[in-house]
Amino acid sequence: MDINDIQNIEAKDLYNMTFEEIDEIQNALNAHNLEYIEKAFQMHRINCSERDYLLEFFHDGMAVEREVYRTLYETFGQPERTCSYDPTTGKVATDKNGQKINFGLKVVTPFVNTRLEYRDKNINQIFVIMPKMKKASRAIEKIESEYGLEYRQKYNTALDRLFEDEDRDTFCEAIQNIPQTTNDLHDILRLTITCKYLTDVQRIKRKLVENKSSSFYIAPEEIRDRFSKPLSQNEKKYYDIKLIIHHKMPNGKILDVEAQLKIDTLYQGDILTHSIYEEIRETEAMLSKKRAQMDSSEIRQQEAKIKILNNRIAQINKAFIHQYNMVVLDKAFRIENDGYRPLRVPPENTDGTYNRCRSFISAEYMPESYQVFNGSEDFSANSDLNKLCYLRLIGKLPNDFDMFADTASKQINYKFSRLSSAEIERFNGINEVAMRYESVVRKKINDRAKADHPTAYVGLIAKKSGKSK
Repeated sequence: MDINDIQNIEAKDLYNMTFEEIDEIQNALNAHNLEYIEKAFQMHRINCSERDYLLEFFHDGMAVEREVYRTLYETFGQPERTCSYDPTTGKVATDKNGQKINFGLKVVTPFVNTRLEYRDKNINQIFVIMPKMKKASRAIEKIESEYGLEYRQKYNTALDRLFEDEDRDTFCEAIQNIPQTTNDLHDILRLTITCKYLTDVQRIKRKLVENKSSSFYIAPEEIRDRFSKPLSQNEKKYYDIKLIIHHKMPNGKILDVEAQLKIDTLYQGDILTHSIYEEIRETEAMLSKKRAQMDSSEIRQQEAKIKILNNRIAQINKAFIHQYNMVVLDKAFRIENDGYRPLRVPPENTDGTYNRCRSFISAEYMPESYQVFNGSEDFSANSDLNKLCYLRLIGKLPNDFDMFADTASKQINYKFSRLSSAEIERFNGINEVAMRYESVVRKKINDRAKADHPTAYVGLIAKKSGKSK
């Protein structure tokens, strides 16, 4: 099979194939990758250790994929649905009635994008997104342009010292201590796991780290948790937990797979910002290559473009954080209206709040800034942002709606004006919950400010205003 044809295969194409036919496709892909790796080695683009590392992944991509699925099975069990997934849009394949198609585990292969769907103990969905395995050509490109750059710089520094000092033993020791270029290449095969709430993400992290499996392990010191990063240091408002799953292969080798744990609502923002990141990388690469030939005004123009794009990323992410918080407040509203109020259960507190809702909001709400929270304003109907988040929440606007379009405000307000009385009641209920549990959110924000900047905490509070936007 032609390699270009393989790149266009989707889950629906595999559904009626036999396992033998699927293996033939993977074998053709393996052969192509192996040939590319060998040519790169012969051309001295990669060294022996880099070639050996790549061969472990690409000599049998299906075997590596099976080990990754073993990890998922030991962690979550069997998925209730396996969908064909488009990572550029976040959409899954549906039938003529709009229902998600369950293609089954047979389609989970290194050359197809899939999403495995599970449910936690609270019946909330967990999505495990398994994108295609990175091509050998792209992995080698990353070795050359990213990870190899630092290695070559350190190698050349050691080489310069050898010429100066003529101390071969010191040179050999220095070379041995330079981290291999493949040490940080963890995303040849990767996963994205999304959950509904903040505590779900932390729970899955603990579940993976504390596992007793003999087939994989995670080193806690390698975990990068952006949820714990101070708000003031997170300019792009991007949140995830990145960890490396070290898989023990049957041949005794250890292969690394990168996993990112995310809140599903925030992940929808990641999908929208992907193309913007690509534009930034292309602009930065062009600047790096052509800066010497550009005049100062051209350089300033491109640097301003990068700044504008980064600001747009931050705005998109901020909007989806706000939408997530609306999801949290909406859940508290439904706990009250679907449970307590119909049963005439009185609030436990004199301010009209229920303890279950207080603990839920306290655990799940994400502080958006260090500003004082004002429930009546921050979730009022006077804000286009609130209307946009609510319309997305109830499915009246798609997650990829362009909030920067010239007609965005007009479209938002038109859609909002068409809502039913029940939908308006729900929106107003979220605002009422925001006001009723205002002290809970304020405490969460204060605790976060104190944790982020313990020595400057008093100063931060003194600078706060009554507005959060």
